Amino acid sequence: MVLLALTAAALRLLPLGWLHPLNWDEIEFFRATNWIAHGAVPFRDFWEHHTPLQWFVFAPVARFITGHDAGAVMAMRWAQIPIWIAAFWLANQLMRRAGLDAFARWTAIAIALCSSLLMTPAVEFRIDVLGSALYLGGLVLALRMHEKRAFAFGAGVLFCLAGLANLRLGPLLAVTVLLLRVVDPIERKWRGNVRANWIFAGVIAALAGAGIYFVATGSLRDLYRHVWVENYLGDRYADAIVGAFPHWLLVPFGIRIMGAKDFFDPGGIDVGGMSVLILGFIGLYVALRRWRSPDELFVLASLQIVSLAFIAAMKFIFIYHFEIVVLMFVPLIAQVIERVPRRNAIVGLVAVAWIVNAYASILRGKELDLAYQNTIMNEVDARTHPGDLVWDGVGWALRREPAYRFWFLPDLTRQLVYHRHAERYRVEDFVRRPPAAVIGDHNALVWLGMQRDLQRVLVRHYIPLWRNLWVPAPNVVLQPGQTIDWVVPVDGDYRLFASPALARHPWFRQPLFVGSYTEPDAQHFELHLGAPAAHPELGWDAVRRLHRGERIRMTSSASEPMGIILLPGSDDVLFRQPPIGVTLEAASARVTHVPRIW
Repeated sequence: MVLLALTAAALRLLPLGWLHPLNWDEIEFFRATNWIAHGAVPFRDFWEHHTPLQWFVFAPVARFITGHDAGAVMAMRWAQIPIWIAAFWLANQLMRRAGLDAFARWTAIAIALCSSLLMTPAVEFRIDVLGSALYLGGLVLALRMHEKRAFAFGAGVLFCLAGLANLRLGPLLAVTVLLLRVVDPIERKWRGNVRANWIFAGVIAALAGAGIYFVATGSLRDLYRHVWVENYLGDRYADAIVGAFPHWLLVPFGIRIMGAKDFFDPGGIDVGGMSVLILGFIGLYVALRRWRSPDELFVLASLQIVSLAFIAAMKFIFIYHFEIVVLMFVPLIAQVIERVPRRNAIVGLVAVAWIVNAYASILRGKELDLAYQNTIMNEVDARTHPGDLVWDGVGWALRREPAYRFWFLPDLTRQLVYHRHAERYRVEDFVRRPPAAVIGDHNALVWLGMQRDLQRVLVRHYIPLWRNLWVPAPNVVLQPGQTIDWVVPVDGDYRLFASPALARHPWFRQPLFVGSYTEPDAQHFELHLGAPAAHPELGWDAVRRLHRGERIRMTSSASEPMGIILLPGSDDVLFRQPPIGVTLEAASARVTHVPRIW
């Protein structure tokens, strides 16, 4: 069973390093980590709405990472592996304390490691693993507090640090501390546990230490505003995604009630995830039946109920929210396995889960989406310079400065701006400091749908080189006798492309539609420009040197509408498309295929 568990984990190294595309959050967390690694103070020097411990822990690693593409983020994935090892070691310690035998413990671990419910988000660099490991560490110490007061104090410190790593654990942490105050799992009694007071002391001490840092760096007010006030406002205004909680519980069974064309996908069946949920809920029931004499597993089951209830109450629920759930299910699964008399049946179940895990790890990758992400990140780095500004909704340009204070654009930021709790990205800001590139990802396009004044300016100053990478290129359909003014985004030799035929390209009528269209016929948008040419009726040379911030004007004396593009550089193809089915957000459904790692 140990071998099955270890090889199941090893198989997931393939998606970690080669087959699993970047998640938006990974880019956010990498950039925050990198800024801290180079001396920035969170909240004071850059906007964020998560608690920052993860970034401080991994900042020493980020100091040695110099890449600008997906490889830089994936290096952090590799650096996170020791935290996962620690998390499972701590889960094993909880099971040992509960008296569960080695076979049951390793089988439960193997089932979790064979589960895509856990392992799909587990390969990503995100705050959930550190928060979960610290929480489990706090539980291990808290369940030993009858031995030493120092264990109770240390548990409080770890619980506080878990919240500083992942704010979403806050309600679970609060209930944990209160439950351990009224339950004595060693004596198996409901009674006041005085030693648990030292847990509160540990929480206060760790919180005071963090507070001293934020006061000393002058970032406490910004922390309160960004993490507490803005998260509250964003949650208050957001519309809940109805059905998200049951959706994620049904996904391991191949059932999709949201976000998929097919209700049932046989290729998406996750035997490990099914086993985690079925055996986990059975274990939950078994442990809760011991409420009259509450032991360690009763405490864990009670906290699991709290964790599930809080997740179900959230307005936005994603698969990574279940990482802590799966880890807490592991001891409960082990107690069920220990009760099964026929262990051959359990071995057979794990073997099937292992095979499905291998299939999901190798044959269900999205390596072409990862390659496209890498292409966009490389292109934006090659076409801009250090110190240049880039505007987008995720932060893809890892080594460039954000054009807007909100350097990534989750729904929270849209709500804050829409309800006038934060300053929008004003047209005046663009005119004063034009970005050197725009990445038209999902979040950016949603933002432009809200801020129409900014949309009108951007789509007339930039044009898609790739579907999602917009390069500086003043463009318009100019009617006879009409005059247009632009602000030059970057220095360069701008080549003139103009013709009545060009005016018929869909970009000039529906720019956001063209920038977000992902169907197979999107290839028809591709535009081959030919050679630049002077147009006397426009009063413009074939090539003209222009400078950033310069205001230019063009008037048409032509007798028909003219499509006009002023493009710097040497590109002669616009609206390039990735392979069919590939998106920057990796939003398309996974399909079974032989991976194309090369």
